[in-house]
Amino acid sequence: MKKILSLILTCILVFSLVACSKDEKKEETTKTDAKDEAVVESDEESSAEDKPAGDVPTIAFVPKVMGQAWWDYVQSGVEEWSSEKGIDVIYKGPTEVDAAAQVQIMTDIVNQGVDILCFSPNDPSSCEAICKEARDKGIIVIATEASGMENIDYDVEAFDETGLGAFLMDQLAVQMEEEGEYITMVGSMTMESQNNWADAAVVRQKEAYPDMVLVPDERVADDSDSEKAYELTKELRQKYPNLKGILGTGSFDAPGAARAIQEMGLTGEMFAISVAMPSEVKDYLEEGVLGSVALWDPAITAKVMLNLAMEMHNGTEITSGMDLGEKGYEAVSIDGKVVFGEGQIAITTDNVDDFGF
Repeated sequence: MKKILSLILTCILVFSLVACSKDEKKEETTKTDAKDEAVVESDEESSAEDKPAGDVPTIAFVPKVMGQAWWDYVQSGVEEWSSEKGIDVIYKGPTEVDAAAQVQIMTDIVNQGVDILCFSPNDPSSCEAICKEARDKGIIVIATEASGMENIDYDVEAFDETGLGAFLMDQLAVQMEEEGEYITMVGSMTMESQNNWADAAVVRQKEAYPDMVLVPDERVADDSDSEKAYELTKELRQKYPNLKGILGTGSFDAPGAARAIQEMGLTGEMFAISVAMPSEVKDYLEEGVLGSVALWDPAITAKVMLNLAMEMHNGTEITSGMDLGEKGYEAVSIDGKVVFGEGQIAITTDNVDDFGF
């Protein structure tokens, strides 16, 4: 009898231990599951915090050209905006200043499907057809340096074209002491904004500087190439021995012209100005070959283009006086499809080192 009782007690003890073990495992599993759920929830919360609010659009930005300092700097601005907003931006353009190649890139992007297309055209008229196709597909199209384009939503400019042209002429006039022959130079005859700036500069000269004279060949193009600007300047000086000034509007004009002026030993006798990258004219400014160049911050303009596109994407009404989130664009003015800021500046020896490009 005692043996039977002992056996029963042993069985009860074994069953109790097994049951306890199962309960502990169940409790441990429950805790692990709860912990895993908390981790997932935390990850989801973190992911939600990293993502921008609302619908996230697909964006492409097509520059005039890749691999040149100006547009490399623009790319850095686009990438900075992308990082700040948490929105990817495709940045792709032709490897040479080639209107047809740029249009093909834009066509490929539109066919792949994006929500927003930002670009700066080499030839605005060549881009009209693909921009129309993009807008017909519901793509928001924002340009810069394309104020006369029709098939865009908006064109963003750092300043009024008339204002920059006059600004360039005023700077050149000071250097030329308001007298002598000059000529205008652009990147190409199809770059709309550059030609408009040159036109405005000529108007300003005729209004304010009667002793300055525009030579018969009133405009030349250097194909956005400083080497060609250098060669043209030497050729023009030979053709017009009294030529005193080169008023350029492209970023390669003044650097190329300055090299020629220095090489010909005409520093202080012949002058040049254009928009230009500070790093590319620093030595010429410090050596007195150039008195000044004009500029705006193109990376800021790119950010404003993207901000404007996002405002449209989010359904905000675009109006004069609105703040587009960058310095110089706190209260933009709008004329038709053109959005103007106030971003022109003169680069001189006093501030040439203030820029990181």
